[in-house]
Amino acid sequence: FRLGGEEFALVMSRITPENAHDMASRIGVAFGTEVVATHRGPLRSSVSGGMGFGAASGRTLDQMLAEADAALYAAKRAGRNRVIAQRQEAQPDSGPAQKTA
Repeated sequence: FRLGGEEFALVMSRITPENAHDMASRIGVAFGTEVVATHRGPLRSSVSGGMGFGAASGRTLDQMLAEADAALYAAKRAGRNRVIAQRQEAQPDSGPAQKTA
């Protein structure tokens, strides 16, 4: 669902952190492979992502979204095409880095 601006949330249950990161990487690759023609030349997008986990630990959806939001801003500070999960190092996307306008 859309959180606002250019921020969206994907809420999944019964998924491992590894599978969630793989899915986020595939989403980033899909965005990066789309080329939009502009009068200034081709434009590619990039995706930064933050993940929050914890339904099994009793955290609320709001708490998990806050964790994911903090991880998202850490990913943005670390560079483009990154996904960060709370308490993990920045993981570059498996796709090539893309410049955005």
